[in-house]
Amino acid sequence: MTTSSKTEPAGVIGVAGVLVGTVVGYGAVVSGNDPAPQGWLLCDGSAVSRTTYACLYSVLGDIHGSGDGTSTFNLPDYRGRFQRGVDDGSGRDPDAGTRTPANPGGLSGDRVGSVQPKATGLPAGDRFATNHSEDHHHWVPNLPDDNSHPWAAGSHYADWNDGSRDTSNNGWHTHGLSGGDQDSCPVNLYQNYLIFYGTRS
Repeated sequence: MTTSSKTEPAGVIGVAGVLVGTVVGYGAVVSGNDPAPQGWLLCDGSAVSRTTYACLYSVLGDIHGSGDGTSTFNLPDYRGRFQRGVDDGSGRDPDAGTRTPANPGGLSGDRVGSVQPKATGLPAGDRFATNHSEDHHHWVPNLPDDNSHPWAAGSHYADWNDGSRDTSNNGWHTHGLSGGDQDSCPVNLYQNYLIFYGTRS
C-alpha cells in the first residue's frame, strides 16, 4: 500500500486508545477457566458471531475466513505460527503469490490473513554443500582376483578367472544429507495472541 492510498478502514472504533482489530501478544493463559480480558478474543481461528462482534467484523470482514458464510466470520489463527508483515510488492517474500487462505473464504496471495504453510531455503554459501567425488572405485572385501579361488567341500572348488576386475566406476556424483529438524525457525517461546473487538453491539 502506498502512502497516498492509505485510508482509515470503515467502522474502526477506538476504545481507550486501542483500535478495533489490534492484535497483541499476551503472556497469560487463555482457556475456558481463564478467559481473555474483556474486549479481547483469542486468535485461534474460531468462527464468531457477525452480530455479537459487529465492530470487529466491520474491520476484518472475511479476511481470515467467512465462517458459515452468513452469520459468523473467522478470527485470525496465530497458534503455532510466526507473524509476518504483508509483502505489499516489496519482493522480500518470494512466495507471496502462492500463499493460501487461512480458512475458506479468506484472502490469499500478498494480502493480510494469507498463510505460507512452510518454506526451507537453501543455506547461504557452501557451508552445507556435500563433497563431490571424481571417478573412483568402491572397495569390496574378499573379492578374489586373478586365479585365486575358495576351497569347497569334496575338494571341488571354483576357479576365479584372470579377467576379474575392480567394481565399476561410479563417476561424478554427490552425496545426500540426512537428518535435520522438522522445521526451520529461530529460538522462540510461546505466548497467546489476542485481538481487540471493542464494544459489543
